[in-house]
Amino acid sequence: MRAFIAIPAPEAVKDQAEQIRRQLARTNPDVKWVEYVNYHLTLKFLGDIDDHQLQKIRDRLYQVGEYCPPFYLKVNGLSFFPNKRKPRVVWMGLDGDTEKAEFLAERIDVYVQDLGFEPEKIHRFHITLGRIRSERNVEELLKKAHQLESATRSSLFPVQAFYLMESRLTKDGPQYRVEQAFALRG
Repeated sequence: MRAFIAIPAPEAVKDQAEQIRRQLARTNPDVKWVEYVNYHLTLKFLGDIDDHQLQKIRDRLYQVGEYCPPFYLKVNGLSFFPNKRKPRVVWMGLDGDTEKAEFLAERIDVYVQDLGFEPEKIHRFHITLGRIRSERNVEELLKKAHQLESATRSSLFPVQAFYLMESRLTKDGPQYRVEQAFALRG
């Protein structure tokens, strides 16, 4: 199973992401846009795992939830990875209780590290909108993103759980399925 750990975006944030995506798409860039149902904040990508690893990961993530408190996040702007000079990914940034989000991400790293998963070097909390495939109309995309920057904000939304997700790659793009939810109880 191909797996990752994430926080799915709430419906209001998905609606906002979709509105921003539609406005950016009007510039006709060569971008593979993320589907509405797939908007999420990735905490850790695990890759291919077997059934034996799956049970150990579930046990560890349950423990993480016991020590990490719920928190609040909000959308805060648009940006690009790795940067605006060489944009490859367009994303909406997340702000709010980032110290609690960072604590959750670090706990996940610590608890699964001995299972063979390397810790993340840096956590940038974001929701990916799309992956840029070529330079076509990138300048127009950057200009539109700059215009939308100040409007890309949201109210705080609660994060009370995180999820172990399965990613199935299909000809129509990835399909995500919740494998298990883990409540934040710390």
